[in-house]
Amino acid sequence: MYVEDEGVILRSINTMMERKIKDVYIATNGEIGLKVFKKHKPQIVVTDIKMPVMNGLEMIEKIKEIEPSTKFIVVSAYGEINYFIKAIELGVQGFILKPVNVNQLMGIIRELGNGILLQQEIERKEEERKKSAKALQEQKAYFEHLFESSPEAVVVASNDGKILQINCKFSEMFGYAEEEAIGKALDELVAADDLLNEATEYTKQVADGKDIRLETKRKTKSGKLLDVSILGTPIIIEGQQVAVYGIYRDITDRKRAEDELKASYERLRKLIEDTVNVLANVVELRDPYTAGHQHNVAQLGVAIAEEMKFSPDMIEGIRIGGTMHDIGKIKVPIRVLNKSEMLTDKEWEQIKNHPTVGYELLKDLDFPWQVAKMVQQHHERFNGSGYPNGLKNGEILMEARILAVADVIEAMANDRPYRQSLGLEIALEEIEDNKGILYDPDVVESAVRILKNGSFVFDKKHNE
Repeated sequence: MYVEDEGVILRSINTMMERKIKDVYIATNGEIGLKVFKKHKPQIVVTDIKMPVMNGLEMIEKIKEIEPSTKFIVVSAYGEINYFIKAIELGVQGFILKPVNVNQLMGIIRELGNGILLQQEIERKEEERKKSAKALQEQKAYFEHLFESSPEAVVVASNDGKILQINCKFSEMFGYAEEEAIGKALDELVAADDLLNEATEYTKQVADGKDIRLETKRKTKSGKLLDVSILGTPIIIEGQQVAVYGIYRDITDRKRAEDELKASYERLRKLIEDTVNVLANVVELRDPYTAGHQHNVAQLGVAIAEEMKFSPDMIEGIRIGGTMHDIGKIKVPIRVLNKSEMLTDKEWEQIKNHPTVGYELLKDLDFPWQVAKMVQQHHERFNGSGYPNGLKNGEILMEARILAVADVIEAMANDRPYRQSLGLEIALEEIEDNKGILYDPDVVESAVRILKNGSFVFDKKHNE
């Protein structure tokens, strides 16, 4: 801003200043200058001293009350020494004598402008530094809070396994005060003797820059063993590993619940197995001639399923289904079951009804597998020629397709009431000749493979 009461000088200098300075404001006396300053807040003010209404020094005093950082250049004539002294007392940065040398004035303005820019840059950087320091402090406080308030036991250790810091939960879980733990070897502090090698090996892996996760046991100060899950991870700063970070979670309750669930499952499995065996024995008590047939079918069905790489759960379902696949024969008269002559049509219909009877007996039992459908479908055939529903191919459970092949092989390879054993070789010819017709081809190939290479042998003979 340029303040001058002589109009000619004001216009002339203003014109020249506007060529080199983007924003130039003018005023004809101190009072007007003060109003202009309040509106635009220029950083540099050039002012004459002797002016009507309010002189330049009075204006400077009032502006400094508003914005102390404003820079001032005073313009005056020779002989006004008292004004210059007063200007110095006010902290004026530049002095120009009339007549004004514009180049000299612009030089002073340029210097003051550079100083302002430098000061602004210093202030900006100082503000950034303060913000960064504040953010760093807040981040540090945040992570310290996270560290201390974590519901997991947390430890920071050096790369060689010495404890640098522990949180409250670590003290609570393992029973060590901070002063007891700091500086100690972590593994020696919390690993039982028989697990020390395991612990040091995992610590070495983390020290080598690897993340580790495991479930194991660790000991407390009192010697009590805890089931824990451990997460170990390296701490990397600017590309260098400076420490390791470990998180311990007490999983004792979870392990206890898992053990109880496992025990409960074993009891349930035993109950299912006992129930299945009782049901299977009911049929075999009525038909001692074929006692062991269901057991053998289940055994062969399991072996075929294992050869086909099915899941353990599916294989267990096949074992259960095979063990009582003929449960429906409980409704077939004993004289029919043991008849050595040709069956009549009526008697054959009674026999053929046993898959349906078995299904009705088992359908409401809450097995983990589709046992009732296995029993219902074990006489269905790949081309739809089986019974009771004439299902074919993908309509038949895979478990039932396996049991169908196992049932045929077992029946042909052993004595029946109406004939002697046909032998294993004939049984294999039967399923191979009808592969893809009556029997699932993949099941046939697996059955033939394990029976021909000797990896499967029936372990129970009929009538034993």
